[in-house]
Amino acid sequence: MKKTLLVISIILTIIVTFANSYDVRGVEELSYVIAIGLDKSDSAEEPIELTVQIAEPAPSESGGSKIKTNVKTVTCNSINIGLSMLNLLDDKELNLSHCTVIIISEELAKEGVEDFVNTLTNNIEIRPTCNILVSQNPVSEFLETTSKIEDISSKFYNSFINSTKTISYVTPCKLSDFYSALNHDIKDPIALYSFVQESTIESLGLAVFKNGKMVGRLSGLDTICYNIVTNNFEEAIIEIYNPYYSPRPVTVNISHLKDTKISLDLENGIPIITCKVNVEATILSGSKNYDFSNHEALLQFESEINKFLENYISEFLYKISREYQTDIIGFEGYFNKNFLTQEELNQYNWNELYTKSEFTIDAKSYLISAFLFSKY
Repeated sequence: MKKTLLVISIILTIIVTFANSYDVRGVEELSYVIAIGLDKSDSAEEPIELTVQIAEPAPSESGGSKIKTNVKTVTCNSINIGLSMLNLLDDKELNLSHCTVIIISEELAKEGVEDFVNTLTNNIEIRPTCNILVSQNPVSEFLETTSKIEDISSKFYNSFINSTKTISYVTPCKLSDFYSALNHDIKDPIALYSFVQESTIESLGLAVFKNGKMVGRLSGLDTICYNIVTNNFEEAIIEIYNPYYSPRPVTVNISHLKDTKISLDLENGIPIITCKVNVEATILSGSKNYDFSNHEALLQFESEINKFLENYISEFLYKISREYQTDIIGFEGYFNKNFLTQEELNQYNWNELYTKSEFTIDAKSYLISAFLFSKY
């Protein structure tokens, strides 16, 4: 009896395997999408302009192959219908498994992206690690510009994002994180902010969202502050002015030393938020009359770095809380820790309290390379 069941199981496995093979499509039958773009159209009936960037291998002069891209655009009233329309335009089926970036125009982002993000997240072919960008330019222009770059592939956008991450002017903004924040995972969403600069693409700063709509843009310096507070910071170059010496600045490289510690207390109905920041500092340039030859001068210069960090991080936190009223850091999680029960927490409205928050920044820098300079 056992042998019979085993034989039947093997036969069924073989039948299912070969039956499924009829649905398998070869590489030559698929068009691999490496970027998806969303923009507003001029049509009231079909308000969405959906653009895809497709990788197409082409022979190279060296006898191998290189990747070129083709951009296709349709107007539609939903993403899924737009993808179906694009499939009808080509004899190859669109495959989204290699998509590494989703680009949304700033105009569309300001009107709201919740439905689009939910639809894209629900698509099983799109990876949750796909990054979300907000483009200052029309999406079609953005993708046409990237298509002129030689040998572009799905790795292009990842390398582009990672290369700028090292100077902390941007930070990865994954689809999964955006979706989670959009559905109120104790913080609001962010996206990379990009634009066309002549014949290249630049990414600088972040687009910040509230209730699914873009409400503001952060600068590169703001983004450095964001990375420091959220412990995504690696390193950055800043300029420090010392009022006691020459007016010329000194270039300093700051890098991660210890994770930022955040504490939140509620005093008289106002959240008091304290951030303790620790960075390592390296002097990259000197200036006349800067004296790095004695310990007292070094301590004074460390103090100037501390003031720089405290002032700019404080300005950044007041900007997002007062001006944009968006909690992209996730301070709500620290607020919730003050309560033992949900009933106690429900007595407070975090969204209202957050806009009244007071911030204290305690920055400490540790200068490690001043021995390279003597007195100028």
